[in-house]
Amino acid sequence: MFGAHGEFQICSQPPNMYLKLKGSFNNEGITLLTSGVIQELSTHPKNTIKYVIVNLGEFELLTLDSLDSLEAYFAGVKERGYQRVDYLNINIVAKNMFERIWKNSDVEVNFYKDNESYLLVHPNDNYIKQNW
Repeated sequence: MFGAHGEFQICSQPPNMYLKLKGSFNNEGITLLTSGVIQELSTHPKNTIKYVIVNLGEFELLTLDSLDSLEAYFAGVKERGYQRVDYLNINIVAKNMFERIWKNSDVEVNFYKDNESYLLVHPNDNYIKQNW
C-alpha cells in the first residue's frame, strides 16, 4: 500500500461546495478526497449541495487506478443531489479526463479556462472572488 498523494481543500457554502486540488493523485489520494467530500456533505442536510466548483489550477494528474476510483465515486453523484459541476483553470489533458468520467451522467458539467471566465457566468460567487 502506498501513501496518499495529492492535496485538497474543501469548503461548502450551500448550495455550493468548493474543491481545490493540488498535485498528482494516486488511488489512496482519491480515497481520502472522496472521504473528505462525504464528511463535508454530512455536515449539511441531505441534498443541500447542488453545485460543485473545482479549482484545478495546481492539479497535475491522476494515476490509472485513481481514475477508476474517481469514476466509481462520480457514478453516485446524482443521488447526492449534485446538479452541476464546474471545473476552473482546466488544461486540455484534465478536460479530456473529466469529460470521460462524466460522459454517462445527467449532471451538467462546465469547463472554464480561468476564474474570470467562471465569474462572467456566475458573477455573484463571492467565494471565488475572495479565495481563488
